[in-house]
Amino acid sequence: MAKSVNLGKLHQELKMAGLPVVGVSSLGRVDYSRSLSSFEQITAKQVVAAHDPSDTNKEVFLEKLALANLSKDDVLYALWKYFAEGDATEKDTLLKSMN
Repeated sequence: MAKSVNLGKLHQELKMAGLPVVGVSSLGRVDYSRSLSSFEQITAKQVVAAHDPSDTNKEVFLEKLALANLSKDDVLYALWKYFAEGDATEKDTLLKSMN
């Protein structure tokens, strides 16, 4: 079953639109820190209507890490080895594990 809303993503989209959002519930309720102006209400409706509930690239990446039994620390170490020391071995091993 497809997701109808990606809570974190919608929260961020509303925030990026300059709205005073404080929470988004799985039931579809959006809470704001104050009442919205007429213009803000229109903006909020537009943001919600345009919302794409698919996972963000970050969410997809983190899911791939979990499935490969890798941690964020593994990624950090691979990046450190690659960028600070010029050694691509850890990075290449990590990428092979994820694909």
